[in-house]
Amino acid sequence: MQRQPIIIRRGHIATLASYMGVAALIAAVIGLIWQGGVTPYIIAAFVLGLVGIVLWAVMTPTEFRAFITGRGMRFGTVTVFSTLMLIGIVALAFLFFQRGALTLDLTQGQRFTLSAETEGILRRLYRPIRITGFYTSDYLPTREIDDQFFRLYETASDGLVTRLYIDPDEQPALASRYGVEEDGQVFVSYLNDDGSVDFNTLARVPRTANQERDITQAILRLLISGSIRVYFDTGSGERDPLDSTQEGVSGINAGMQESGLVTLPLDLSDIAAANGDIPRDAGAVLFVRPLTDLTDAEIAVVDRYLARGGALFIMTDVLYNEDPFLKQDGAFNAYLWANYGIRALDAAVVESPDTSGETPLDIIAAYVYTATSLGERLDPAENPLLFSVARALQVDLETAPADIANGQITLSSEVSYGETDLRTLGDTNTYSYDPATDLPPQLTTVVWSWDQTTGAKILMVGDSNFVSNGSVLAASGNGVLFTDGIAWLTGMDEQIRFGVQGYSAGVPLIFIDSATLDLISFITLIMMPGVVLVAGLAIWARRVRR
Repeated sequence: MQRQPIIIRRGHIATLASYMGVAALIAAVIGLIWQGGVTPYIIAAFVLGLVGIVLWAVMTPTEFRAFITGRGMRFGTVTVFSTLMLIGIVALAFLFFQRGALTLDLTQGQRFTLSAETEGILRRLYRPIRITGFYTSDYLPTREIDDQFFRLYETASDGLVTRLYIDPDEQPALASRYGVEEDGQVFVSYLNDDGSVDFNTLARVPRTANQERDITQAILRLLISGSIRVYFDTGSGERDPLDSTQEGVSGINAGMQESGLVTLPLDLSDIAAANGDIPRDAGAVLFVRPLTDLTDAEIAVVDRYLARGGALFIMTDVLYNEDPFLKQDGAFNAYLWANYGIRALDAAVVESPDTSGETPLDIIAAYVYTATSLGERLDPAENPLLFSVARALQVDLETAPADIANGQITLSSEVSYGETDLRTLGDTNTYSYDPATDLPPQLTTVVWSWDQTTGAKILMVGDSNFVSNGSVLAASGNGVLFTDGIAWLTGMDEQIRFGVQGYSAGVPLIFIDSATLDLISFITLIMMPGVVLVAGLAIWARRVRR
């Protein structure tokens, strides 16, 4: 039986070349958008597509011209090319919107919409800012939750805020340079003109239960970096801001510097001796447990500072020396009581063993007034405050000067009392309740006062150990009280205020990571239609041959 020769016509070659060329060009364009740049495979697809189109035009110029002019095109060819174009258009549209990070907040309460306060801060940006997050593969769900907020900043700032995610396991050297200590840490920084991170401005973002507040305040700290100065008084035996031992306060000093504040030492006794003044650029002055009381000359310096709107953060301990700081009948205590309606008492707070820390002298704040910015983030259940040998304080809510606003922040429990026999307490570390001399519950341990005429502010805490290196992390509320106290005193909290906003433990939409989404996109938009197309081409070609 004689076999029929296989005849390959020019039209067959041209048709195959046309399909190959158009398909290759569409694949090249999709690959270009998909990869975000040119790769050898994309170049090869472009070349293959051009070769196919050229071969089609050379082999069947009449058909090619008919296709271009829209005349004489066979129905089957129209269907094939329409299918290819539809696949390409849908894929390109999908990729465009996916890469464009189109955001639509469908949550009740608009949990994924930036507040007006944040938008106001973003309008003040003048340099590009980078949000850099470090997430291992185990932390991808957290990264994607964070990303929902971070991309809102990028959109609202018209691209001045950008985001970058790094796996510390894959780039340990870079993680070390950032100072990454745990999974999920986030940093903000300015970018240099060449797009690189300005490590001189790098700051870690403290993470709390409020995502938007965390990031916005970190950006705000960049904006005000270097503009606020906080002074530590060091002339009366206070805790040393450079001391890294358990008794020092180098931790809070470093934390303020990381937040963009400039911290400096100040010797009040030397200033008073020279009849000088506290520097005019002082955003706040910290007294972290002075050992001796202020002299009249030092009080005069403080008075002049407060008269021009200064701010004091006073941390006073129970002391047992001859002339202790803020002794109840001392001149400075009398000055604060007469002018600001707050003072310290010569009494140590003693709690019931059932409501205290390790000992009855380790006080866990039982009640918190949350109506002010100083207490709104303090929750005894979520952010407990822990004081060690706390000193009882008092606030005058009835006879303080008319222009003075003051109040309490924390109270002890109903079963506490104020031990007034400080000599026995200091000598023998023993105490017992004497109803004739000791103070009844409840006792105040944190007070504040604000002169609404001059703008002067004072925050007084009956303990300094709560910010020491050995204790500041012992209870989460310790750091919150100090941080919010500094923000209130320096006016940082007046620049941005938030309502209640919780940390989202879930996402508003079902989330699929980008790699899986790309795979699904390829299967649904290219592979599945492609299989159908190839099957259709095979059937069509078979019918044409018949």
